[in-house]
Amino acid sequence: MVIKSLTITEEAYNSLKRLKYGDESFSKVIIRVAKEKKPDVKKYFGILRSSKTTTEEWINRIKKNRNEFDKHFTDRQVRLRRVGG
Repeated sequence: MVIKSLTITEEAYNSLKRLKYGDESFSKVIIRVAKEKKPDVKKYFGILRSSKTTTEEWINRIKKNRNEFDKHFTDRQVRLRRVGG
């Protein structure tokens, strides 16, 4: 087993320590918590039943939002380069 060292704040250490069960190791706590936080998206498949039109509207809205986000992000990068460079 490979061992890695981590540096964490005292606050993070105390939070992790509160999550321990009995003599559970910190490694096991981290693995357990990471698994708990990982959602299983498969359980949501088929939960929303919508028409093809509604689905296409959602897809179009998502694409529009992604494009707006990408433009906003690119604009911010350009402005930051001007300020920093």
